[in-house]
Amino acid sequence: MINKINDYTNRLNKADKPEVQNLKRMNDELQYKKNVGNFQELLKEEVGKEISGKLSSSSVQSTINIKEEIEKDAYRKRLYNASVEFESIFVKMMLNQMKKSVQKSGLIDGGYAEEIFEDMLYDEYARMISSNEALGLAEQVYTSLSKALPPIVDKKI
Repeated sequence: MINKINDYTNRLNKADKPEVQNLKRMNDELQYKKNVGNFQELLKEEVGKEISGKLSSSSVQSTINIKEEIEKDAYRKRLYNASVEFESIFVKMMLNQMKKSVQKSGLIDGGYAEEIFEDMLYDEYARMISSNEALGLAEQVYTSLSKALPPIVDKKI
């Protein structure tokens, strides 16, 4: 049972990853070459040449910046944190099914206390797996559900 939904915004710090650094470098190079400020248009133009005719246009989507969205809107932050909790529950169910597939020999049996400890251990495993973005299920759930929310309105006038 979830009594409190934790804050998982720290798992969105992607700026230090090499993939992001490469995209930033590519952005700088393209802006220098073409003197154009819109990175998404440049990316579509450069990547479009390589994938033209190989992918349908519906499979190429521009990504949303979840970190910026949840900083601007408290409801979106709660939705994201709930999405991560959902991912944690999903991982816990998956780990339980994996645990059931392992046969115990019965030689060393901890009894009821061992069952309780194992259950708590698998809860922590699930939290640790979903605390980093290894699966990406939380981001997919958030993206899907946030489409139904009204657009974010900047309150700066």
